[in-house]
Amino acid sequence: MSIWKAGKKKNNNLKEVIEFVGCSYKKAMMFFLLINMLFIGSGVFLYLFFKNIIYSLILIIALFVVDYFYLTYFSDKKKTILKSHENELIGIISYFEIYIQNNNNVYQSFKMLIPYCSDWMKEKIEKLLNDIDNDKSVQPYIDFANCFTQLTAHSLMLSIYQMVDQGESSKQLMQFTIVFEELAKSYSNEIMERKEKSLSSMSTFPLVGAGFITVSLTISIISILGDLMNVI
Repeated sequence: MSIWKAGKKKNNNLKEVIEFVGCSYKKAMMFFLLINMLFIGSGVFLYLFFKNIIYSLILIIALFVVDYFYLTYFSDKKKTILKSHENELIGIISYFEIYIQNNNNVYQSFKMLIPYCSDWMKEKIEKLLNDIDNDKSVQPYIDFANCFTQLTAHSLMLSIYQMVDQGESSKQLMQFTIVFEELAKSYSNEIMERKEKSLSSMSTFPLVGAGFITVSLTISIISILGDLMNVI
């Protein structure tokens, strides 16, 4: 793959992420360019005004930090949205299990979930029900599972399809309960791991800040010493 194609693919991925979180790719990139132009312009101004490149170097370092946090903001927000979808799935499937145990069939149980869903989940469930009306195979259930990042969601939807295909027997209900408990446990473990990573990453922020301040002070001291040497 050429460098141009690799860069284009990376830009397309960034565009998909930005649009996924509900932002305009064009506006986001214009704001990104504006930030960079302001920092670069300020760096040029400081160099021309003070005749010293040190201040410009400090601004360039700060620009890299700002660019990094700005670009990672969208990917972090996407992860948050995906996790909220998975969290909602755990919640509504617990209701689904209750409806099944109360002798409602799979189609009716999904339909009864709609009033308790977010707009996003409501759209996905309505699409699932519409697809089930037109396709009695396992495909609608797979398509619904593809809306989530957890692989266990596929096992869950397959076990639900088996209840449709083989009937809502006690055996199929037990299998569904086992898969659902596995999904809930897996999600709970992910939350714990994510919290641990978040705490560990937060502990590095003071170190990064201290490092940036140290570098800035070092550059400033070297600049002052250089000026003093020139005076002497």
